[in-house]
Amino acid sequence: MSYTDMVDRFEEFLREVYEDDLGKAESEGDEAVVVDFEDLEKFDHEFADEITEKPEDALEAADEAVSLLSVVDKDLKIRFENLPKRTEVKIRDLRSNHIGKMVAVKGIVKRASEVRPEVVSADFECTSCGDVYTKEQDSSKLKSPYKCDCGNRKFEVVEKDMVDIQGVSVEENPRDIEGSEQPRDISVYLKEDLVDPEFQKNVTPGNQVIVNGILREAPQDNDSKRYDLFMEGNYVDPKETEFQDIQIEEEEEEEILELAKGDKVFQRIVNSIAPSIYGHEKIKEAIALQLFSGVRKERPDGTVTRGDMHILLIGEPGTGKSQLLQYVGELAPKGKYVVGKSATGAGITATVVRDEITDSWSLEAGALVLANKGMATIDEIDKMSNEDRSSLHEAMEQQTISVSKANIQATLQAQTAILAAGNPKFGRFDPYEPIPEQINIGDTLLSRFDLIFPVKDRPDEEKDKKLAEHVMNMHTEPGEYKGDIETDLLRKYIAYGKQNVKPEVTDEAKERLKDFYVRIRGQGSDREGERSVPMTARQLEALIRLSEASARVRLSEKVEEEDAQRAIDLLTHSLKQIGTDPETGEFDIDRVETGMASSERDRIMTIRRIISSMQDDDEPVPVEDVLAEAEEQGIDESEAQEALNRLEQQGEVYRPQQGGVSTL
Repeated sequence: MSYTDMVDRFEEFLREVYEDDLGKAESEGDEAVVVDFEDLEKFDHEFADEITEKPEDALEAADEAVSLLSVVDKDLKIRFENLPKRTEVKIRDLRSNHIGKMVAVKGIVKRASEVRPEVVSADFECTSCGDVYTKEQDSSKLKSPYKCDCGNRKFEVVEKDMVDIQGVSVEENPRDIEGSEQPRDISVYLKEDLVDPEFQKNVTPGNQVIVNGILREAPQDNDSKRYDLFMEGNYVDPKETEFQDIQIEEEEEEEILELAKGDKVFQRIVNSIAPSIYGHEKIKEAIALQLFSGVRKERPDGTVTRGDMHILLIGEPGTGKSQLLQYVGELAPKGKYVVGKSATGAGITATVVRDEITDSWSLEAGALVLANKGMATIDEIDKMSNEDRSSLHEAMEQQTISVSKANIQATLQAQTAILAAGNPKFGRFDPYEPIPEQINIGDTLLSRFDLIFPVKDRPDEEKDKKLAEHVMNMHTEPGEYKGDIETDLLRKYIAYGKQNVKPEVTDEAKERLKDFYVRIRGQGSDREGERSVPMTARQLEALIRLSEASARVRLSEKVEEEDAQRAIDLLTHSLKQIGTDPETGEFDIDRVETGMASSERDRIMTIRRIISSMQDDDEPVPVEDVLAEAEEQGIDESEAQEALNRLEQQGEVYRPQQGGVSTL
């Protein structure tokens, strides 16, 4: 088909099918019209094939056809969505025979450069005779005409025609890869209306997209015969974004509202969380609330209180932790699953790389940024190095990630809920050792989790029979175990709650939460005027988040007493296992916040006071005298010796001679 025939066919197609859309785009000030390729195939199948085979000529013909229509007074670009299956190519399968053709690739936006202007053509004036030449610019450097008719070779730029451009890196979705190969990526070149601020939401790192465009080649360097592939984007179609952007049809909304009216909606949602995994009712209840999340609050003074919750599962092998994490990663849009042993701080947060298209430094998002407004699941968090784990601190509390590298100072959004899992220090829990001391994670990071659940595997004949039956049935009848609510409907139910419900805490719920907080705080044991701290404001904020999430589950605009009580029950269940002082039997949040119970801290302070009071003229104090004085104050010898060892480890005391101890 000749170029003229293409123009005629496009003009006929646009006049018959898209005249109203063109008029609307003109009136609303749009720069492009999106054409459904299926409409083109219905109009003329052979013409549609010609477009995919010769897209460069076709797009030029489309632009000319638009200019011939009376309903349009300005240049409008034609963008194509919903390309046919025959044009879909995996990134790893792109070959030289695809160059110059229209293809569609699917993947995740891994990196997006800054938007910058680029010269597409320039007018050059001869410095000798003043003649003006226009030259198209198709390389990375500005090129002037070779020589003027008068023989002069010096020119000055008098005018430039510029468009905005952006480089985007699209990577294969790991779920679509067979075998153990590394995901491949391709650079995509976007310009004009595709870099408008509104359209930019489609290329946010972490979004799953389908990119339609022309495959191009570029030499690896000036003298190389090898080429790199890149795409000149025609349209970017987002396929998965955060909960806030999930589209819900009217029929689905009616189904969701009907479901919310049921008395047991919360239990039905809990039953639909990883139904193939037996038991773990409290953990599934917590995960359900985590998916709905609390309400994010931004105050006039600029401070922000996160609504996302963080949950940590510390469990023995074979208890289903990894399966729970993978299920949640699949259920939540923008869900990212990371394994701690193979993750680095840069891979989890962000790093700086040089962009191939714009030749500038740009940020490459890590898992937490890619999962912004979604969920990040981190398996084997205890296997991460301390340096890599420390990168999580800012992301978990401030929900931002600050980067200062290669002359780039930036703060990235990481409004991400984290569900993490790990193992006890020695693989299994020691029944004689406090649980917090068996968690190989720093105290400062541990304190940022709203809920912590130890997952134990203890022989129990009745429970083991049920578990064995469940596992056997899962293998023989895998299709039988379905949740009460279909996965797609559950995802949209959560999305509807997060989009439309911003619950406020009622006075009754406030009183219930306040009374619980004050009562637990008042239960702190009193030792020598020092009270233990059973709970802090962090746990109170966690209670509020859990209560708001519970109201969202019911699609209620009010947080009622039942929501507050559900939050209290969950937090109490968690604290009983990891925040209880074994000596007093009371809640002691210091076990989580500082890694040391207040009773143990009191003993250490007492031993230090004893040494200081007995020391004279910097002479070391005999250890036997210290232990004897401690016993008189109610501290037995083993506890006193343990406190003395802790003081020595911390550098508070030292042993200048055998059998003697001194303070620094």
